[in-house]
Amino acid sequence: MKATAASLAAASITKGAVKPKEVWPFYAFDNGLRGKGLESLDCKCRLLKDLGYKGLQYHMNPKEMPKMYESLDKYGLKMFGMYVVLNLSDGPVDKKLAESIKLMKGRDTNIDLGIRTKKFKRSDPAGDKIAREMLKKIVDLCGDTGPKISIYPHAGFWTERCEDGARLAKLVDPKMVGTMFNLVHWQWVKPCRPIPEVLKENLPHIRSVTFNGLKGDSQKKQKIMPLDESDHDIEKFLTMVKDAGYTGSIGLQCYSIKAPPQDHLKRSMAKFMEIKKKLF
Repeated sequence: MKATAASLAAASITKGAVKPKEVWPFYAFDNGLRGKGLESLDCKCRLLKDLGYKGLQYHMNPKEMPKMYESLDKYGLKMFGMYVVLNLSDGPVDKKLAESIKLMKGRDTNIDLGIRTKKFKRSDPAGDKIAREMLKKIVDLCGDTGPKISIYPHAGFWTERCEDGARLAKLVDPKMVGTMFNLVHWQWVKPCRPIPEVLKENLPHIRSVTFNGLKGDSQKKQKIMPLDESDHDIEKFLTMVKDAGYTGSIGLQCYSIKAPPQDHLKRSMAKFMEIKKKLF
C-alpha cells in the first residue's frame, strides 16, 4: 500500500517534532544522599536513577565536580542546581565559584545562590546595590552558555524570601538571574505570605520549587520530614504550585532526615508520583 502525501507529511512532522518538555522533573538534594552504601558518587547517582529521580542539587565542590558530572552522565541524570553560599560583597568573585562555573559551561544548570550579610537586615533592599554588582560579575563569568543564577531563599540569610531573588533578578538580568520557592524556608520565615500569592507574583522569575514533608506545630519551626510523614498537606501545596502555572523542576529537601536514604527517598518518590498522577 502506497503512502499518501498526507500520511508522509504527518510522518515527517512527527519525526521532526520537538519532544514535549517534562512537567515537574523531580530531583533530590544531595544532603539526602549520605550514609552507608552511598560513599561514592557512583553509588549516589545509581540510587537516584533506580528510584526514578531525574538528578540532584549539589553542594559546590570544584575538586569533586568532574567526577560528579561523569557519574551523572553515566546514569542519564542532571545537576539541576549547584548550591553555594556567599557573603554580600563588592569584591572579586569567590575563587571556588569561578572554578566551578568553568566546569558547568554548556550545561543546563543553576547556581543556587544563598547570600548572607551582617551589614544589612534580612531582605533589606539597602543591600541591593552591592548585590547587583556582585551578581553582574558572576553573570559575566557565566556568559552566554550559562550556568544561570537562582537565588536561594534561606531563613536567616539576607536573601531569605522568594521575593528577594525576584527583586534582584529585575535589577540585574531576568534572563540570567532568577529565584526559587522553598517550602521549609517559607514556613520558617515569619510572617509568611500566602503561598499562592507568592508563587503567582514571582512566577516569571522562579527557576525551581523545592519542598519536603513538615512535621510539628505550623506556628513553630517545623521539622523536615519525608513526604509521606508530613503533617503539612503536601497535596494541597502541589495543587497551589500547579494552579500558579508552574511547570518547571521540583526539588526535594532532605536536610536532617534520619532515615536511610534508600528508604526515605523511595517513600518520598512514591508520594510525589501518587500526587502528580492525581494532578495531571
